[in-house]
Amino acid sequence: MSAKLPGWFSKVKNKLCYRTGEQALKNIFDTGAIFPNDGSFPYTYPQSKVSFARIHNLVSLFDFSRQTEDECTKHIHNWYRFFFDHSPVTIVIFLDRELLTANLMTNEKAIEMTKGTFDPIFLPHVEAFYPQPIPCRAFTGYLIICSVYETIYEYIPHRGAFPEIFRKVDDFLIKHKEIYMDPLNKLEKELEK
Repeated sequence: MSAKLPGWFSKVKNKLCYRTGEQALKNIFDTGAIFPNDGSFPYTYPQSKVSFARIHNLVSLFDFSRQTEDECTKHIHNWYRFFFDHSPVTIVIFLDRELLTANLMTNEKAIEMTKGTFDPIFLPHVEAFYPQPIPCRAFTGYLIICSVYETIYEYIPHRGAFPEIFRKVDDFLIKHKEIYMDPLNKLEKELEK
């Protein structure tokens, strides 16, 4: 079976973005920026503690502008799970590339710095990095992705901090409550279509 890009990929294609959960997003709005994790935030994954971003005190981002759809599909196993790993939803924040370009560290630069060893660890092809806090004014939109059934998502265009996103998440959960209450039954219904 060949890999297939998820429906929400059309929203992240050619975009620079950051993904997070609800509580972390509240902290981002409270502080006014996305900060590099200097160890003061809990790590999502065991490898995060020794990741390229952590060791170099960088914000870890996804950059889907440098690859073709075929390349993204080929490497989907490296990045896909990060977009539905928060519960009950993963929230993707889209970023204004023009505001960040001057200091954006590309995947190619990270490969050059590690001499191609990927040590410390980072995602090949799609991970990019930023050396400073990313202010909320650089946000250009949001994508809510269901953690139970990741083909269900909602795109919200909005520039800057958007505290109403939490109401949007609540509405999203109510709208899709059947999925959260009985995901296997809903999946069976979807597969029957």
